[in-house]
Amino acid sequence: MVRMPIRVYGSMKLSLKGEIILPQDARKNMLIINSSHEDYTASSGKTELNIQGTWRLDGPLYIGPDSCIAVDKGALLETGADIYLGRDTQIHCYHHISIGKGVFAGEMYVCDSAIHQIVSSGKEKPVYGDVAIGDEVYLGFRTMVLKGAVIPPRSVVGSGAVCIRDYSKDGAEKLLICGNPAVAKAQDVTAKF
Repeated sequence: MVRMPIRVYGSMKLSLKGEIILPQDARKNMLIINSSHEDYTASSGKTELNIQGTWRLDGPLYIGPDSCIAVDKGALLETGADIYLGRDTQIHCYHHISIGKGVFAGEMYVCDSAIHQIVSSGKEKPVYGDVAIGDEVYLGFRTMVLKGAVIPPRSVVGSGAVCIRDYSKDGAEKLLICGNPAVAKAQDVTAKF
């Protein structure tokens, strides 16, 4: 008997022209979609997965209802183990996004592209910028992590923060990052969740 490592609760729309790579020791319930780890409101629709590139899963991942994960052709999305993503999470990967293990997020938006060319002072800015979210990061409700953002391990990102740069320059880990645009407010934050 073969058991699928993916469990779906409720509705899901799947477009799979790329690949989802699971670890060698993949087991039952490796990827749980529309999971019941949050029950505060009723689901309003279905979760959508549009995988045209590569999605590499390293361990259990829980995705809340009404979320969307899209990986463009030639792009790479890497997710670590024990990740909890809240409802209405949006991940749009056009080049490379990496999310470390033990990450907890409530309704976040992550995108590694400006999608269109931006010109500032007569110079074209890069369309893509890799996104890296370190291990054991807590991302507050309605956080945005945009192209080029790096969130150091064990950091806390405040609700509504718009992360647009490499915050590892403010400290190797345990930062409090908040605001729009987000800035590192404090160091050595210890989050227990």
